[in-house]
Amino acid sequence: MIELFNKANQSSFDTFRKLSDINQQVFQKLVEQQLDLTTDLVNVSMKHLEQVGKAKGYQELVTLQADLLRDCGQKMVATCKNGNEILNDARNSMTRLMDDSVKVAEETVKHVSAVAKKAA
Repeated sequence: MIELFNKANQSSFDTFRKLSDINQQVFQKLVEQQLDLTTDLVNVSMKHLEQVGKAKGYQELVTLQADLLRDCGQKMVATCKNGNEILNDARNSMTRLMDDSVKVAEETVKHVSAVAKKAA
């Protein structure tokens, strides 16, 4: 019986370790994405300043700014999509982990039931 408890505890520990690994990977990917986005936004700001200094007139500045905003918007949409993919992958990994954990728990319960019946 003690052996069953040891196996159950080890299984729980392994599950939590795997869950921690998934969370760590997600956090790392999201931080990298955030850093990339911050770099892109700083570059947009620098480009904006360049355009203000180089524009030969109001119409040219408006055109340059519209192009800059379109590019910035596309980067933001791509970042959002990538973030969703990261979170979907994490959800799928956690779902698989929980499904596996439920199977192990079911097997443990069956085994404990069999041991209890033998003891009775």
